[in-house]
Amino acid sequence: MHKKTPSKNSFRALKSTVIVEHAGKFKAIFRSLIDRYPFYFFLCMFGCMLISAILAFTIMRVDESAKLPTFPGLDTEGIVNTTTNIIGTYGAVLELEELQRSIALIIQKDSLSDSDSIQLSNALKRYEQIQRTLIHSVDTSSKP
Repeated sequence: MHKKTPSKNSFRALKSTVIVEHAGKFKAIFRSLIDRYPFYFFLCMFGCMLISAILAFTIMRVDESAKLPTFPGLDTEGIVNTTTNIIGTYGAVLELEELQRSIALIIQKDSLSDSDSIQLSNALKRYEQIQRTLIHSVDTSSKP
């Protein structure tokens, strides 16, 4: 029969149990000291807090307070102008649709009267004017 040799895992298990035992003994000793002399531990804790406060407000004090970096604000003027342009463009598109319908109704007639031709010419002028303003607003908004 061959003799078994301990593996590395059993050595680790043995080592961890020894550490746990020592930690348990240290905990028991420390607990008994606190139970025997609670006033001295309280004074020690209070002294540590007092020393910490003195160090924080005197020796470790920084002359200049750290300032947070300031970020430039958003340019809301451009956003407001863009929103206004979008609303204006939407209104112009609605007016263009209405003009297209009125032009289509006038053109569908068999014969045009004088008032129809005046209406048609005014509608076409207004249609052209709106298109020019839309093209102009697109050109100015695309420039930086």
